[in-house]
Amino acid sequence: MRPFTYTGAKSTAAALQAANANPYSHYLGGGTNLLDLMKEDVEQPNELIEVTDLEHKQVVRNEKGGLTIGGMLSNSETANHRDVRTQYPLLSMAMLSAATAQIRNMATNGGNLLQRTRCPYFFEVSMPCNK
Repeated sequence: MRPFTYTGAKSTAAALQAANANPYSHYLGGGTNLLDLMKEDVEQPNELIEVTDLEHKQVVRNEKGGLTIGGMLSNSETANHRDVRTQYPLLSMAMLSAATAQIRNMATNGGNLLQRTRCPYFFEVSMPCNK
């Protein structure tokens, strides 16, 4: 793994400011995907901006009756949330069927949206990935 600096963001604004100041930085939440890619030298950030302690860790009912799900909630927290289980049971079941319990406890909703493709050939950095 290449060397990198670590920045612990204390607010969303601080995280955005750090990312805007360094185009070679990446956000770090659970890190279950990013750290694997760094070990394989597929991702090469020179700075990781820790966002785990930011405020986006809740499920909120919105005015139209749906849910707004925070990006920093773990997959386990989301899948087991009462409102997610009752209003979106398929989402809950899908999240509980993905990965191992240990990964679900670390992986975040935001990380799931940002994760890179996991094709078998993807880790060979000399091969193009067309996704």
